[in-house]
Parts: sequence; C-alpha cells; structure tokens
Amino acid sequence: MTLSQLRVFCSVVEQGSFRAAARSLDTAQSTLTQAIQSLESELGVTLFNRSHQGISLTESGEKLLTRATSIVSDCDRVVQDMQHLDSEPRGNIALGVTSEPLAQLLLPVLKPFMLRFPRVRVHVCSGSSQMLLEKVRDGRLDFAVFAVAPQVDDADIDIERLYRSAPGILARKGHPNANATSIRELADCEWIGIRRQNLVGGVENRLTSLFAAQGLGAPKVVITAESLLETLHVVSETDYLTLEPRVLVDLKLFSSSLITIPIEESFNPRDVCLVRRRSSPSTTVTQEMVTMLVSYARMTRRLGA
Repeated sequence: MTLSQLRVFCSVVEQGSFRAAARSLDTAQSTLTQAIQSLESELGVTLFNRSHQGISLTESGEKLLTRATSIVSDCDRVVQDMQHLDSEPRGNIALGVTSEPLAQLLLPVLKPFMLRFPRVRVHVCSGSSQMLLEKVRDGRLDFAVFAVAPQVDDADIDIERLYRSAPGILARKGHPNANATSIRELADCEWIGIRRQNLVGGVENRLTSLFAAQGLGAPKVVITAESLLETLHVVSETDYLTLEPRVLVDLKLFSSSLITIPIEESFNPRDVCLVRRRSSPSTTVTQEMVTMLVSYARMTRRLGA
C-alpha cells in the first residue's frame, strides 16, 4: 500500500467518480483504476460498489476512508512544514468566534501566537453560532469556536469540545435586583437581547425555557440589538437585563459597570467547541493556532479557571 494509492482512493471518493478524479489529478482514468484494483487486491477487500448508477463505498471502503484521509492529511502537513523550514511562516487564518470564547480563549492566545508568527494575518469573524457554523461549512472560515447545540448535525464537521459554557444574567452595578438569588425575583424585569438580521433565537429562547420551567410565563424582552457591544452598553446605563457569558463582566471594558446576578437556577448546558470542516485539511499556521487554543483550554480547565 502506497501513499499514491491512498491519494487516488481519497480523490475518487471526494470527486464521486473515476472520471472526475482523473481530471482532478490530471492523469489517465486507466491509471486510477489500476491503482484502486491493486489496493483492493493487496488489502483483500472490495472498496467500491460499482453499478450503472455510479460508485459507492463498501463497508471496508468506509473504514479505509477514515484512515486514508488522516494519513494523506498528515503527509500534506509534513510537506508544508518542510517548505517553511527555510523561511518565516506566512499566510492567512480566518476564524469565527462568539463572545465567550473570544474572552476565554482567543484573547489570551492571540498575542503569543502573533509573536511566534508575525507574518501571519488573522481575520476574526464574530456572529451567532448558527452563522459561524454556516461559514465553516461553506469554507469561508478555517474554523470557529462557539457553544454548540446538542442536536447539531456533525456529518461534515469535526467538533472538539473544550469546556462547558457559563451563561449568566448581566446587569449594571447598583441594579435594584443585583442580589437576587432566583429567576422568580426577576420575573417582572425587562430584558434586552441580540437579534441579528435573518436569524432568530438568542436570549428569548433560553430565557423562555427557564421561565417556562419555573411557571413564570414569558420574559419581557422589550429591546433587541444587532451587536453585543450595543446590548452591553444599554445594560450598563439602564435597568434592563440580558443573558450573556459571565466572563464578560471580568473584561476591563465592562468590569467597572457590569455584574452577574447570582440566581440559583441554571440554563440548558452547552459545550464551547472548536469546529472545522472534516474534508478540509488545515494549513500549518492554522493548525498551530488550533493547537494553542486547545492547549490553553485544557490547561485552564485543569486549573479550574
């Protein structure tokens, strides 16, 4: 079994036919057919079901694809690493992040990463989890970090869980309900949430679930904003409440004006995850960024941060 055979196998699967794979690899279709037949003979299995409707993977083919993709990707990364040995790494990284991992992960990691790779340009995209997931899937982002809903379809993406999300009810310092210990004490309060264009959900969904569980009816969401900055500015100057990550009140920008109200009830748990397209291998610098983020998340989790 050779690396060339595995590349051919992966290409046929990716392109959906021997003819398309031959065009992609700029080689004769007969050469690809021979490579696959030789691979099947060596392994003693049939990798493809062939019919007049096309090809599909057998059970053995499915198992080989997982290993072959990993092997080919690793070899590609080795080549990239070797190419960068005699020059300073450069390139572009496009990543997506929501407010919680922005504060918890990206900000602590970004500066040391840029010191190591000063010629790499990083583009940070913010938005809702749904929006970021769509951009990862269509290739506009190399990866994204956000709280993943339990029911998300992971057929085409890799999800690496980093830590449990910690949402909280945010209010201005000196809020009349600052010491409330139950959501019942906030039943008559008014709320502000983020609602981006063409997307639904956010504060209303999670608050509605918690209010319903306590038999409180619907929360009074009276204002929606397009961005987190607008939302937190309004909260810091009024008695409106919002539901956002607790970590935000520890940031220098908001630490003097915002608090978390210590209610005893908890929200539906979600994990903050790093999400990548399964079919798209990472560049060297992108993988370095991912490794640093994952390592930092694991370190802070061990330390109880």
